[in-house]
Amino acid sequence: AFIHSIMVQKRRGMFRMWNIALINIAYTLGAFGIFINRGGPVPSVHSFGASTLGWVFLTFLGVATLASFGLFFYRLAVLRSTHALESTLSRETAFLVNNLLLLGIAFATLWGVVFPLISELTTGRTITVGEPFFNQVNGPMMLALIVLMGVGPLLPWRTATWATVRRALVVPVAITAAITAAVAVLFEIRIVAVLVGTAASTLVAVSVLREWVRGTIARHRATGAAYPLAFAALIASNRPRYGGYVVHLAIVMLAFGIIGSTFYSTTRDVFMRVGDSTTVGVYTVEFAAVETTTFADRTEREAVLRISRDGKPLGTMRAWNGVYPSFQMVSTRAAIRSTPVDDLYVIFSEVQPDGQTAAFRLLVNPMVWWMWVAGPFVILGTVIALWPARQRAAAYVELPERAGAGLAGGAS
Repeated sequence: AFIHSIMVQKRRGMFRMWNIALINIAYTLGAFGIFINRGGPVPSVHSFGASTLGWVFLTFLGVATLASFGLFFYRLAVLRSTHALESTLSRETAFLVNNLLLLGIAFATLWGVVFPLISELTTGRTITVGEPFFNQVNGPMMLALIVLMGVGPLLPWRTATWATVRRALVVPVAITAAITAAVAVLFEIRIVAVLVGTAASTLVAVSVLREWVRGTIARHRATGAAYPLAFAALIASNRPRYGGYVVHLAIVMLAFGIIGSTFYSTTRDVFMRVGDSTTVGVYTVEFAAVETTTFADRTEREAVLRISRDGKPLGTMRAWNGVYPSFQMVSTRAAIRSTPVDDLYVIFSEVQPDGQTAAFRLLVNPMVWWMWVAGPFVILGTVIALWPARQRAAAYVELPERAGAGLAGGAS
């Protein structure tokens, strides 16, 4: 939120209070995360065990919060902006709504994390919230944020009319509607949430690509440079803006991955003997063999699996299972086949006493690959946005001694 908000301060001298408040909130939440992780007030697989450091972090958190926000309110008059929002239809308003949505997502997540602690303090019972809570609360706000990512860059600064907004949106919305309709027909999508999420994500991608295409064509016509060079010059002309667009595309990839893996994942738990096969999604999995290796502290087994799709062999996968008798513990390592379309996971759970029958969990998660690809794009966009621009500096040259003497003589 701060990265977006600081752009308004740089461009219009507004949102100074917002920016300082966001910095304080980010620092406070970071310190609170350390307290949650090391202090142990909320049980989690990521938290450490019971520790006396909790009170140390809690004291530091309280002092830091009071000091930062105390100074903020003390200097509030200095932080007030001389400019105000001139219209609800403006890029400044879009940035303001962006801040509110991001803060809403952050505090909803915070509430879900600390709710077990609050419930224990107020009722004496520990009540936890799971994935459905975060999906139902953060999902609509995330969807609104994605829509804003597609609409916001098309809005002008200061003020706009409905006619201006309609002209800016008509082409992207028309392209988005056509693509969404084609995807719905091609993949037989009937889930409303999937269609809405696909449309919102497509709108962002269309808006970004349209801005790039228009800017590249304009530079090509103005300079005569080849299109790749014109595109590179366009990115270099405003790195923060176009680096942010790269990050927006990464968010689109992440959104598609979340949509696909949430609504269209398939899971099967099966028992198979060596030589048996089963299907999961579009894949056929054959249990070809099990290889056993015994060590002093464990017994390792690898299940050899032949994978095919629509009768076409795709190769073999190996899922690993390790049994540690001394610790009465079983460890597994899944076999994974990842493609841009979907990921196939095979988990080798256990082996029956006959040594030839095993339990497997098979999962097909569509579009997960795009979630992994989004990470490097976020890094790339951040590097582009933060890369320093060259600035011309004045060069000073000392006058030769004779020239200096001549000038002094002429002046006398």
